[in-house]
Amino acid sequence: MHERVGAIFDPCWEDDLYFAFGGTMMRAWRVSPDSIVDPVFSLLVCLFRVFDLSHCLDCRLLSYLDSIMTDLHTTLSSAQAGPSRPNLAHSPSSLSLVTPEIIIVGAGVVGTALAYSLSKTRSVLLLERDLSEPDRIVGELLQPGGIAALQQLGLEDVLDGIDAVPVEGYCVVSGDRQVGIPYPALEAMAGEGEGDQHSIADKLENGNAHANGYTNGDAKAPTSADIASKWHVPSSSGKKEGRSFHHGRLISSLRSACFSRAAEPDSKLTILEATVRDLVYCEHTDRVIGVSAAFKTKPPSAPGQEQEQDTTVETVVRKVYAPVTIIADGCFSKFRTTRGARIPTPKTRSHFVGIVLKDVDLPINHMGTVCLTPNGPVLLYQIADEARETRMLVDVKGKLPSLADGSLKDYIIERYVPHLPSKLQEPIIQTLSTQRLRTMPNSFLPPSLQGSSSSNPFVSSSKPSLSGAILVGDAYNMRHPLTGGGMTVAFNDAVLLTEYLSRLPPGRDGLQDWSAISTLLGEWFWERKKMAGVVNVLSMALYDLFGGADEPDLEILREGCFRYFELGGDRVAGPVGLLSALTPKPLVLFYHFFSVAFYSIYILLKDGPPPRSGEKVIKPSWIEVPGLLLFSIRVFWTACIVLLPVIWTEFKL
Repeated sequence: MHERVGAIFDPCWEDDLYFAFGGTMMRAWRVSPDSIVDPVFSLLVCLFRVFDLSHCLDCRLLSYLDSIMTDLHTTLSSAQAGPSRPNLAHSPSSLSLVTPEIIIVGAGVVGTALAYSLSKTRSVLLLERDLSEPDRIVGELLQPGGIAALQQLGLEDVLDGIDAVPVEGYCVVSGDRQVGIPYPALEAMAGEGEGDQHSIADKLENGNAHANGYTNGDAKAPTSADIASKWHVPSSSGKKEGRSFHHGRLISSLRSACFSRAAEPDSKLTILEATVRDLVYCEHTDRVIGVSAAFKTKPPSAPGQEQEQDTTVETVVRKVYAPVTIIADGCFSKFRTTRGARIPTPKTRSHFVGIVLKDVDLPINHMGTVCLTPNGPVLLYQIADEARETRMLVDVKGKLPSLADGSLKDYIIERYVPHLPSKLQEPIIQTLSTQRLRTMPNSFLPPSLQGSSSSNPFVSSSKPSLSGAILVGDAYNMRHPLTGGGMTVAFNDAVLLTEYLSRLPPGRDGLQDWSAISTLLGEWFWERKKMAGVVNVLSMALYDLFGGADEPDLEILREGCFRYFELGGDRVAGPVGLLSALTPKPLVLFYHFFSVAFYSIYILLKDGPPPRSGEKVIKPSWIEVPGLLLFSIRVFWTACIVLLPVIWTEFKL
């Protein structure tokens, strides 16, 4: 066998030609390279050298040769008798048989979701550096809107068998006070037609619905069948529930779904462990035409499968070509700064410090808890139902105190624990003294318009544009995880991107026209804003509000927000529709945010500034009113500079 068989695309153009012709001919005719491929290959090399045609060997010619052989392979395969052949590419030794239409870098949340959905109609190669179960302290809560997106992807079953916990809403705690913010009830939608996508919040705003979820006129009592059919996972609470879980267990479950898809006859999905080192560019068009990766020589094991005793891992560096490469390598993406990507540098606002509490009860069971402290918010939510495990995340601004000498633990005990519910303080202190602290940066990365400047009028033609590659997930867009909306955005992005790419003609040729893809990416950019824009703005605005700054105007806004939730009714229904990503409407966000601002000013004028801990509320005298009126202008200005810059950053091009 020729020594180059098994390579994907080595730097030499002869090797590229060898694969484009020889590898696909082997696959189509199942012949030995020594019998046919090598003689024909030698003849082609001679022709290219004699006529000096090596400069013509660019990505388009390689793809054209490969498409011819792929079509021939499909024709011959359909004519063969017997059962269909399974996917043969399970290890680097058979990489010459892999001709993906799409390469996905990263098998995390959005990478696995896209691999699963896109592989229904296109050949996909999913590359992941390490397919063992990851261990992270964020990405553990999926909003109801994310549950709906999972169902659209056909992946709702990944929540089974991972000890996931039903999430029924939020509980906000401030000192000794708490207020529940429940998710919408299933009954709220039971009386509506299947084609009606408007939520009860819409009807409340229009004045033709009651707060209990029933419309005026011909309302009828919902049946159990109506209610059961209105949600995508079992809901014992009667609400449109979310789910919380160990992050690694969800990722393993998503990867298991992909492995099952890859094991199907005539599967279009291939999964390999490989560290992607670089993107491969066409030297003539500067388009990304593939990746260079270090492949592990042993085939990957599906999650839960026994590993071999020999832990020695050898790698071999190869190049793989595909018309489109999707980059989903997470928050620490190494390809975010690739030339032409136009992705800004993420801004780290704070760090989460995480531990796992055992056998504790939250203020409201099955509700994510946000504790407001003078130094920053503390999140608590259950991540294992039967194991009774609860995650605590402490938001620490600025430089983290030393973890090695115990300063970070002392800092949390001194600054945060006294402001948490009293029944949780002792278990937290005990856990801090025995458990290793985990940290994770909280970064903000606004999305950017992707695609070619020549085909997209919204992209500045003066800037070079990245072609042939698409960034998704945390590599592309991040927000503060305070509201737990990151995975919901990721799954929704996967739904929309799958839909838009499905509009292209089938096969590799359908993905060669980057101008058409750029146009679709522009449409995808604005369509995803309907959910992602609201989730991003809401998370950053609430973090600025709850982030622990000691400015008196922010304290007034925090107090006003808490008491706004206490009003109940539409003051809860509207914001929870945004938090849950069930009714992500920018105008609703704008309305409720400034309603909080004006309500905060009303409380300021009525009750004066919020008292310090242990102090009594003292009504302001009439002499103080002029000063409070002037101060209310500052409060309103602060509300504007909290929300409006985030909106501008999110929606500017």
